[in-house]
Amino acid sequence: MVANNPRQANIYDVARLAKVSHQTVSRVINNNSSIRPETKTRVLKAMEALDYRPNQAARALASSKTKMIGILASDTDFTGPASMVHEMERAAREQGYFVVSCGIDPTDNQSVREGIDHLQRLGIEGLAIVTPHANAVEYVRANVSGIPVVTLDSMYRMDELAVSVDNFAGGVTATQHLLDLGHKEIVHISGPKDWFESTTRAAGYTSTMINANLVPRVIDGDWEISTGYRIGSEVNFLEKGITAVFIANDRMALGFLHAMRQRGVSVPEQLSVVGFDDLEESQYAYPPLTTVRQDFRALGERAMQLLLLEIKGTAYKKLDRLVPELVVRSSTARLTAL
Repeated sequence: MVANNPRQANIYDVARLAKVSHQTVSRVINNNSSIRPETKTRVLKAMEALDYRPNQAARALASSKTKMIGILASDTDFTGPASMVHEMERAAREQGYFVVSCGIDPTDNQSVREGIDHLQRLGIEGLAIVTPHANAVEYVRANVSGIPVVTLDSMYRMDELAVSVDNFAGGVTATQHLLDLGHKEIVHISGPKDWFESTTRAAGYTSTMINANLVPRVIDGDWEISTGYRIGSEVNFLEKGITAVFIANDRMALGFLHAMRQRGVSVPEQLSVVGFDDLEESQYAYPPLTTVRQDFRALGERAMQLLLLEIKGTAYKKLDRLVPELVVRSSTARLTAL
C-alpha cells in the first residue's frame, strides 16, 4: 500500500515547504554564498522535516536545468510501445533534451516505485508513462509531484497531460464497417482485461452492437498471435452462425487467419475478419487484413511535444486524441456475397 511506503521527498517538496524556488534550495545544497542566512536556515529546516537527501542531480540544478526526460515503459516488446518510445526519444533530442528510459512491471508497485526513484535521482524535468495498465498509471500520478507527467495511450482526466488514440471510436469504426456490410452476428475477440486499449475497444464494439439492436458477444483474448490461433482452432464460428469477427489487435488476427486456413474456412467468403493496429505485416496476410490503423509514431511525437511545452510553461492544451482510421482490405466482404 502507498501509505506504508511513502514517496521520498524531492527538491520541489523542500522548495514548497520553505517557500522558496527549487533553484534556491539547490544553492543551499551547494553552499552558495549568495544565500541569506535566514533563507538558508529555513531551507535546512525544511530538508530536515521532510528527511530530504540531496543527490547528484539536485546539485546539478544549482546552475542549470538537467535537460533530461524520464520514460517509464512496459510491454516494449510489442510494436506499439516500442515505436512510441523511439519517437519520443527523437522528438526530445530535436529540442535539446536527453531521454532516460526505465522498464517496469506495471503489475508490481515496487517495480514502478523503483523506476520512479531511479529517474528522479537523475533530476528529470518531466516524465512520460508508456503503459496501458490502469493501476500503474494511478500509482505514478499519486507518487510523482513537482514535475509534469504525461501518459500515452491510456485513460485520462481533463486536468492531466495525456495523448491517446481514441480506442472507443476505433471499436465503433470496426464494428460499423461489418454492420454496413450486412453482418449481424459479429463476435469480438478482446485484448487483456487490464489494458486501457482492450476495454475501450470492446466498449466501442458493444455500444455499436447494442445501438443496432444486436447482441454483443465477446471472447476474452490477449495480444498474442498464438491466442488468435488457439481461439480460431477451438471455436467453430460457422456452426454458431457467426459471419464476422472483430479482433482487438492484428497479432491475434494473423494467428486467427492461419487457423481459418487450416480449418478450410474461407475468409471473407464464409467469415469476415477485422483487426486493429495496421501492423506492417497485416497487408501481406492471406487474405490482406482489413484493420483499424493507429499511428504509434504520432502518439510518441505528440506526447513529447506536449510534455516539453508544459516544462517550458507554454502548453496550450492538456489532452490530445488521435482518431484511428479504417483500412479496408480483402478480409471483409458483404454478407450477400457469402
